Amino acid sequence: MQQFLRDSIKTLIVERQNKELPSLYFRDDSNINLNNMYNVLAIIWPRRAWKTSFMYQLIHQLINNWIPKNDILFIDFENYRLLELQTKDVWELLTIFYELYGHYPKYIFFDEIQKLENRWNVIRTFHDDWYNIIISWSSSKLLMNEINTELRWRYTQKLMLPFSFKEIVAQNNIETKNIEHNISQRSKIINLFDKYIEFWGFPLVVKEEDEEKKRELLEWYYETIFYRDILERHNIQDKKAMEYLMKYSLNMYSSILSITKFEQYLKTQWINISKATLLKYEDYLKEAFFKITCQKLTRAPKWEIINPNKNYLIDPWFIKLWNNYSKNEWKILENIVAIELFRNSKNFYYIEDKKECDFVIKDKINSNFLSAIQVTRTLDIHNEKREIEWLEIALEKCKLKEWFILTYNEFDEIEKDWKKIHVMPVWKRILL
Repeated sequence: MQQFLRDSIKTLIVERQNKELPSLYFRDDSNINLNNMYNVLAIIWPRRAWKTSFMYQLIHQLINNWIPKNDILFIDFENYRLLELQTKDVWELLTIFYELYGHYPKYIFFDEIQKLENRWNVIRTFHDDWYNIIISWSSSKLLMNEINTELRWRYTQKLMLPFSFKEIVAQNNIETKNIEHNISQRSKIINLFDKYIEFWGFPLVVKEEDEEKKRELLEWYYETIFYRDILERHNIQDKKAMEYLMKYSLNMYSSILSITKFEQYLKTQWINISKATLLKYEDYLKEAFFKITCQKLTRAPKWEIINPNKNYLIDPWFIKLWNNYSKNEWKILENIVAIELFRNSKNFYYIEDKKECDFVIKDKINSNFLSAIQVTRTLDIHNEKREIEWLEIALEKCKLKEWFILTYNEFDEIEKDWKKIHVMPVWKRILL
């Protein structure tokens, strides 16, 4: 390693140690225990979800658990002083740290790991030497299948999406215990939930107060996902077809999206492209965290692949760029529920058999069915029978433990011969 690079690294480490950690917006780290790490912790983010801020939060967690700051090495590979750092130089990081503090670090944070060549060899070697390693990168730079292939059983994944409503509530220090009986706190929650529905969870959008600037940010995100994360990254030649698919996904949020029907629609626009290519394009949208999909529950797994999926957006605020956002509030609520299930790594499906049940959740370990969820804006004499009948579809196909009807702001319990149905607001279910 050249002396000037060595000096730069030493200065960088000392600056990081002496620098006060920034004040943070709370992100949910309740399922991360850094004191008992066996695997590499890989933090995966969509674009602009404040990944570095979350890594600082984890460092806060360590310090609060009596881990000295000088037991922690934080390296951001995007720092301009590390531009000439090569793979062979990474080992010198530990030597320099030892020279400064008389011991090697116990915890190593690697931010923007995609900038490092032969990164996986480095991480595997550090892990074999019993270092606690936390890595992060943007989904716009590395694909998930790369870490699956390279680290396999050695890593634990933490998916960080835009702010959840639970995180928004925590940031506003609102008490949530017995919320259904506390009118004052409940009104605060509902007011906050209305704002959440209106502006959703991209951190910069949430924190920006000017609505026009919020819209400009969303337009920038949309264009960046389209041009950089999809077109440029995958070298897509048929730009028009990709553009149509993104807009079609926006129009079909919280709805069944048939690629076959979309292929037929493109032909009416004089665009000829195969279904296989369109399915590949849809995978690119999911890799870029623009959308997620929910499979139809069937008796045979092969039919789950053939049947059309339901389509949900990571942040439905994008809809405002093209449509009237407030027109279908029940679809927005359903989208919120889908994203929360995805955020919490739930295994969920929809059921369609003349009638439709929005979500059925399965246990990932033993594949037992756990619960069924129906989402509606409100529950009244006009739709209660229908919503219960749609839940009964799930009863006919699955042995379930719990049934839920989630609404905007209603609490109730409905007794049926087959089960007690819990009626509660979407926001309450998220806060549980």
